[in-house]
Parts: sequence; structure tokens; C-alpha cells
Amino acid sequence: MTISRLELTNFTVFEKASFEFCPGINVLIGENGTGKSHVLKAMYSMLSPWIPNRRQKADEADLEQRLEQVFRPEDFRSLVHRRLRGDFGITLIDALDRKAELHLSLEPDGRSWTSMPSQTGIEKGRCVFVPPREVLAMYRGFIAAYEGRELDFDATYYDLCKALSAAPLRGERAEKAQAMLAPLEQILGGKVVLEGDRFLVKQADGDTEAHLLAEGLRKIASIAYLVANGSLTANSVLFWDEPEAGLNPALVTKVVDFIRTLTASGVQVFLASHDYLLVHRLSQAAEYGQEPANFVRFFSLYRPKPGAAVEVEQGGDLFSLGHNAILDEFARYYDDEQELSARAMRGEETSDAPVKKKVAKARSASSAKPKAAKKQPKSERVGGPKTTKKASAKRGTKKAIRA
Repeated sequence: MTISRLELTNFTVFEKASFEFCPGINVLIGENGTGKSHVLKAMYSMLSPWIPNRRQKADEADLEQRLEQVFRPEDFRSLVHRRLRGDFGITLIDALDRKAELHLSLEPDGRSWTSMPSQTGIEKGRCVFVPPREVLAMYRGFIAAYEGRELDFDATYYDLCKALSAAPLRGERAEKAQAMLAPLEQILGGKVVLEGDRFLVKQADGDTEAHLLAEGLRKIASIAYLVANGSLTANSVLFWDEPEAGLNPALVTKVVDFIRTLTASGVQVFLASHDYLLVHRLSQAAEYGQEPANFVRFFSLYRPKPGAAVEVEQGGDLFSLGHNAILDEFARYYDDEQELSARAMRGEETSDAPVKKKVAKARSASSAKPKAAKKQPKSERVGGPKTTKKASAKRGTKKAIRA
């Protein structure tokens, strides 16, 4: 199963948004509140009725219920764009042009909803949603407590615990999965096993209970066990919200390598991230031809002005995007670092307020009276005239980080 397109109408922060996905890695970036997690959850809501051990088909009521379980709104009015009223729609299309659609219309009483005719033609497939908060530390007793309605978590946590409860693969299928497992087991220093209702990492010097591992390692252990039990395999879809949470930079780089391995094994991946290193490592592989064409696609979610609906921009690498909240903030950091350094060398005051005022004034003057661009040597030209400025910002950011 490969998802090729998503269309959102009047849904949460989106008025009209369209996403054209690649079969490999799809990366969502943007400031907080621009709907990255909503995009992942919307797709997961449409696909999850088809995960193993559930019914082969789903009707409109199933999709409504699933959307409610995943988003946990007070009622569906919370999922309509605030400036718009009436209805909202989600349309998911796969590589064979089959659709899963959900359209809900608000009744005049303002409380009840009517399902408009929908299609659910996408065939059954495996999908896994990994939320920002890891679950191994809470796994013991979680499923029973959730089913007893004692926990206030959305369905992504319950579904992940259910996926983790499956038994490991055996025989030929287990051997095939080992290629994906190997780099994760190397990071963990051992093999992840489920004994009773506890996860352990069997290492050379003894067993370590999963909840005693660092949070970032617990997240990696979860992914490793999902590979080991066949939840993540060829023709499956992984939705991973903030994979960088709890990871140091060295581990982020290893996770990027693993994500590339997953994609090469036939898993379609969707990520929402704020991490500079993670997204730029993926972009680097695309920029320098380290992966086949169309293996990664980036989506920038942004508001053209405060209070406006979120819009979507997409490209094959980060430097083909006009809006990049991560890079913009690092460039601002670099500007401030340069200004502070220059003032310190001159022996001037370096308190925060005057520096910010001076930087803002300089930026305003620069934008008001643009200077003619100097001709750059060939070694400075990266990606042509449209990308030179951002490429320079990237190099400047790297220098600031090294300093």
C-alpha cells in the first residue's frame, strides 16, 4: 500500500490543502500550530480501520468513530476550521487511484452531524503510528486500563501498544527482517524481547528492563520490536511524530540511516519534525544523489499572515522550499552570534535588548534598500540563483554550530 495524495477541506487549521506524496520518506516541517500532527493523524484515521485483526471493510460510521478516537475532540465542531462553518472533508488516495473519503456536514442545530456519501476503496494494509511520547515505559497494564476506559490517551497510544503485543516473526520472515533490525540492535547493544508483560533488552552483560533505558533508547527499542514482530514490513506505512524527541544528535543521525533502510525495504514513511539535523540529513541525501530520485519529499506548512489558514509548499529537498521555519531560526541565531561577537571584539555593551534593536534596525534597512548583488565565484553558487541565498545561510549556520 502506497499513499499518493491527501486532500483536506475546512479541516482544523487548513481551509484547502493538498499533499502529493512520494513512495519513500515524506517530511512535514513548520512552526508549532501549523497542523503537522493533524496531517499524520488524519491519514492514520483513514487507514487504521484496515490494520490487522480488524474488519476487512469500513463504512462511514467506522471512519467517523476512528477520527473521534484518534483526535479526541469534544465534538466534531472542534475539527472544523475556526473561520469556516458547515462541513469538513478528508480524502486519501493511493497509488492505484483508489480513495478513502470522509465528509461530515454540521446540521442546523449546531450539534449533530451527517455523513455525506463516502468511498472506502483503499484495500487493507498495515500502518503504524508512533506518537511523540514513547510507550514502552507505560506498556505494562496499559491495554487493559485503556479498554476499561481508565486512561485519557488518544487511540494512537492504544494501537501502538496492541501492535507491540504481537509475537515476533519466525523462520524465513524473521531472517528477512534481520537486515532492518541489525542497526537498531547495534544502537541498543542487544535484542528487544517481550517476557510476560515486560519489555527487556538482552545485552551482553545482562538484561535491562525497558523502562530503565533512556527515553530516546526506549523509542528506538519500540521501533525495533515493531520490525521484529512484522508490524513494520514491506508494503506497510509508518507515521512517526517527532522521531527526534529524546534523542541526542549522534542518535538522530543513526535514526536517519535506519529510516532510509526502512524505505529501501518497502516501507512508506511519514515524519513530522522540528529537528534541524534530522531534516537536513535527509535533504542532504537527496541533494547529493545518495538515494534514488523521488525517495524523499518535504512539505513546509506555514501561515502567509497571522491568523490565516495554513498553506502547504512542497519540494524534493529543503532548499527548494521558500518557507523553512527551522532554517530561518538557525539563520537568525547566526546573525545574532555574528553581531554579539563583533560588539564584544569592539568592547561594546552586549546586553540582549540593544543588540536585538540594532539587528532589527539593520534588517529593516536592508529590506528597504536592497543592494545590488555581488557576483559570486562559481564555488559559491549552490543550486543556481534561486538557492544561493539559502545555501549561504546553511553554510553560515554550520559555521555557527561549529563555533
